Amino acid sequence: METYLDNAATAPMHPCVVDAVTRAMRETYGNPSSQHAKGRAARALLDESRAVVADAVGAFPDEIYFTSGGTESNNLALTGACAAIARTQGPGAVVTTALEHPSVTKTVRGLKRDGWRATYLDAPGGALDMDGLSAALDASDEVRLVSVMSVQSELGYRFPVDRVVDACAAARGRDGARPLVHTDAVQAFGKIPLDAHRLGVDLLSFCSHKVGGPKGVGALYVRRGVNLFTTAFGGGQERGLRSGTEALPLIAGFAEAARIARTEQGAAQARAAALRERLVNALRCRYADLILNSRDDGSPFIVNFTLPGTDNRRVLERLSDAGVYLSASMACSSNHTTVPPGTWREKHPLALQLAGVPARFTRCTYRVSFSDRTTDDDVDRFIAELGEVVPARLAQRIA
Repeated sequence: METYLDNAATAPMHPCVVDAVTRAMRETYGNPSSQHAKGRAARALLDESRAVVADAVGAFPDEIYFTSGGTESNNLALTGACAAIARTQGPGAVVTTALEHPSVTKTVRGLKRDGWRATYLDAPGGALDMDGLSAALDASDEVRLVSVMSVQSELGYRFPVDRVVDACAAARGRDGARPLVHTDAVQAFGKIPLDAHRLGVDLLSFCSHKVGGPKGVGALYVRRGVNLFTTAFGGGQERGLRSGTEALPLIAGFAEAARIARTEQGAAQARAAALRERLVNALRCRYADLILNSRDDGSPFIVNFTLPGTDNRRVLERLSDAGVYLSASMACSSNHTTVPPGTWREKHPLALQLAGVPARFTRCTYRVSFSDRTTDDDVDRFIAELGEVVPARLAQRIA
C-alpha cells in the first residue's frame, strides 16, 4: 500500500491524461508547422488544446504560450518583459517577494547583473507587506515589473495578487505607464479560482504536472498588448515568443488535466479543506508541541508543520520505507539548508526562515500536500505511520 502526500512537488498523472498523451503520440504525430494532412491534424489538436488551457485560466487562446514548465514560464515572463522594457527605457526596478520560487528569485538576481534594481517584500507569517509595496512604488517612478506568487510553494500562503494589481494600477512612471504585474500561479492553477482577466495581471505562469498532467509542459499567459522579447530563437513557434517544435503529446495531456481540474475544482477544494482539517486535528491531538506553519486562509492543499526535536531526514526515510511519501520542503529547494543572516538578498533564501520559522526548526519541519485524489484513508494511514516513527510521548517529553 502506498500513500502519496507530496502533490505540491508533483501529482500522479490522471488516467485520462495518460490516455490523451498516448493517443496523441500514436495518432497525431505530425509536426504542427508542416503543411500536409498530418501537420494540419497536429495543428488542429494544438489549437484545441490551447483553447482548453486558456479557458482554464480565463484567458483568450492567443494569450497562452506553451513552455517546458513553470520554471521556463517564470524566466520568460521576467526576462522577456524586462528586455522589452530596457530596449526603449533602459533598466529600471523590479519588486518581488522574499518567498518566491527559485525560478523567480534567481531570474531577478540575473536581472540585477544587467543593471536592474530589486526590492524584496517580506511576508512574516504569510502577511505580505503591502505597505512595503506602496513605499517601493512611491519611492521610484522606475518600477517596471512587480512579481508576486499566488500560492507559496512550501507554506501554502495565498498572497493578495488582486491588491498588488490595484496598487500598481495607481502607480505611474515618468512615461505614464504603470508597472507590469506577474504572478507565479503554479500552485494555484487548477486548485483555487484563477481568472487572469478578472485578476488583472499582465503575466501569469502555470504548469501541468501539479494537477495530474505530464511533466515537461507549462504555459505563460501574456495579456494582449504586453510586449515580451523572446529568449529562445529558432523557427518562430508560439508566435515567435518561444521557438521549438511544440511537444504536442504533453500539451494534449496538459489540456486534458486542465479540463479535469476546471470541472472538478470546487469539489476538490472542498475535499482538500476537509482533509486539511482532519490532518491538523489529528496532529494536534497526538503532538502537544505541534507548530502549524500554514495559515487557515492559505491553500487547503498544502499543510506545513513543525515537530520540535525530530529529524525530518530520518522521519521521511522511515515513512518512505513504509510507503508513505511527503517532503520537508518544496523539491526545488531541498539542497538549501541554511541562510546566513543578511545574505538572503544575494542568494535564494530558505523560505521557512523568511516566513518567521526559526532556523533551529529547519530539520524538524514537514510539508504534506494533497491532490484531488487524496482520501481520508491516506491521511489516517499517514498519522498511523507517523506515530510509529514519532511516538506521541516524544512531543510530551520535549514540551
